[in-house]
Amino acid sequence: MRKIKNKILGSVILIVTLSVTAISALAYEKFSTILEAQALREDTIHLEQTTNQMNHLIDDVQKYAANMVNDELLQQFAARLQYPSTYDELSAYHDVVTQLTKFNVLRDYLESSAIVRSDGKVFWSSLYIDPYFEQLLQQDWYQKILKSNAKSGFSAPHTIMEPQSKKVVSFFIRFDPQYGGVLLLNIDYSAFESIFQYLSKSFDQVAWIGPDRTFLYQQGIEAYPPEAEVLAADGPDIKVTKHNKGYYLTSTFDKSQWSVFTFTSKDRFYEWVGDIVRYWAIFLALCLMLCFLLFLPIISNIIRPILQMTKAMKQVSMGNYNVQLSFHSNDELSVLKNGFEMMLGDIERQMSEKVEQERWKRKMSAELLFAQINPHFIYNTLNTVVYLARKKNYTAIEEMIESFIGILHDAVNIGDAGLYVTIKQEMNIINHFVRIQKYRYPDRFELVWNVEEQAMGDYIPKSLIQPLVENSIFHGFSEKESVGHIEIIIRKRSGRLRISVKDDGCGMSQEKARAIMNGTLPPARLPSGAMKQIGLWNIRERIEYLYGQEGRLIITSREQEGTKVSVLLPSRQHSAD
Repeated sequence: MRKIKNKILGSVILIVTLSVTAISALAYEKFSTILEAQALREDTIHLEQTTNQMNHLIDDVQKYAANMVNDELLQQFAARLQYPSTYDELSAYHDVVTQLTKFNVLRDYLESSAIVRSDGKVFWSSLYIDPYFEQLLQQDWYQKILKSNAKSGFSAPHTIMEPQSKKVVSFFIRFDPQYGGVLLLNIDYSAFESIFQYLSKSFDQVAWIGPDRTFLYQQGIEAYPPEAEVLAADGPDIKVTKHNKGYYLTSTFDKSQWSVFTFTSKDRFYEWVGDIVRYWAIFLALCLMLCFLLFLPIISNIIRPILQMTKAMKQVSMGNYNVQLSFHSNDELSVLKNGFEMMLGDIERQMSEKVEQERWKRKMSAELLFAQINPHFIYNTLNTVVYLARKKNYTAIEEMIESFIGILHDAVNIGDAGLYVTIKQEMNIINHFVRIQKYRYPDRFELVWNVEEQAMGDYIPKSLIQPLVENSIFHGFSEKESVGHIEIIIRKRSGRLRISVKDDGCGMSQEKARAIMNGTLPPARLPSGAMKQIGLWNIRERIEYLYGQEGRLIITSREQEGTKVSVLLPSRQHSAD
């Protein structure tokens, strides 16, 4: 018999392994392509965000400088080349420094500013005149500005001494010709550098390109990208270029001659695919382990009756007719068992077996009654996840999937140990269900728990409270426009539990409530639940079967005012399965 068990178990594991492997192989190529496209899209989004940041900074600098050159005091100072005395000129310079300082403090990125008059004199915002600044303007970065004849623009990064070495990017803007002169704004290089350093976290190579393809910032790259096939142009700013080693993304900045390009290698994409392969290997190992753990007891249950019948036949062949078969089965083995017992004439044993078999069937029916998950609930939940995925609401997706897994785990936990749960466990499942429904029906209802601490450890039938919450959500508030309120009240008094679910929904007639409590309303006329096919009628039947006269179902309701459903049970601190 052990050979039969090993053959069955081996066949199951082989089928599962081949099925999972075949499906994974078919999905691998498609999935890797989708993953690469998704990763490329994320890189494009990161580059777009950086482009927007740079454009915002450039635009702010240009507008701020335009405001400064329109300042009357600065215009007059730039226009006036002669003063009666050096003292008068220094006094006017002092007023200009005060005005420049006011402008400087309003922007964190401004390191300093200066006015270059048409006669070549430089007046810095630090209130001192030093030949160093006139020499500074002889450098290439400023000479290119003069030669460009542009109204305004940015210089290449350069270093100034004020009072210590500082790397800056200068923005120049010319005063109107009637005033003459140039306004220089020295912008801290780190204001630009921080933007590209953040971008470097998402790419293998990053470069900030100035006019004539000069590098203003570079990380992990030594040369301008080679010519390659242009894969796509995502809008006017982002261009995606495919290379044999990866992808280049290029973006230009508005109102400037700057651009940025990034590089992401294909190796990085396939590292992610490698993670998926490792995940698949772990998933396959778990599948095999679960197959072994789940099918071993099933196969043992199938083989056990055959072993018992073999032993019984040996006993009969030795002359011992006082034998009994204790296994229970609903297949052909049960027919053989009954025939064997009839042959022995053990009528009493047959009667006892039928009673035991009927009790077993009733218990399994009670378990299966609430062990099924409505396909509509699965469909609606997954449909909501698809909607949230399109909205890229990943936090909501994560919460819904966690709650859905919790409900599935609860649903498959059926057996002798799963017929009863503690109130605390039931609360956890209801919270999972309510979280999913709140994403499906946002701002339609609120749930409040009112549970005594001493009742948390008491055992109640599984899925006893949840159908009552379903009825309140799907039927109590179906025609109500305002937000509905559900309150779950659990009290423990004198060895008994009182579980009440109260809502302020549409309610029902008193005649219908009495019919449900008395069992005179057929279950087909009751509204079905959205997650499990259990209505008030089924709850009443379960309470009657499990507790007899010790359990009661009480319904109080008024149309358009709300419903309160109460269940009275004996208090139990251990499972009664």
